[in-house]
Amino acid sequence: MTLPEEHKYRCSLQLNYPTEENAQCVCNALIVDEELHAEKVTKILSTEGCQLQVEFAACDARMLRVSVNSFFDMTALATKTLDAF
Repeated sequence: MTLPEEHKYRCSLQLNYPTEENAQCVCNALIVDEELHAEKVTKILSTEGCQLQVEFAACDARMLRVSVNSFFDMTALATKTLDAF
């Protein structure tokens, strides 16, 4: 999947985890969460070693902010759940 050209507002994040397995578990938990406004925001998740990589593209700054904020909330929950085990 590639980011749409018309979505001019972008954000790239790299989150480090202790192990490659942890990064993959969090990625698998978050990848099923579809964007509420898929026509306005695109999100690509992947892992590289112990790192979770995320790219966002949105049609405006507000949609990008909302999407990234929601992603951080879900990532915090997934990470806390992983830490519990």
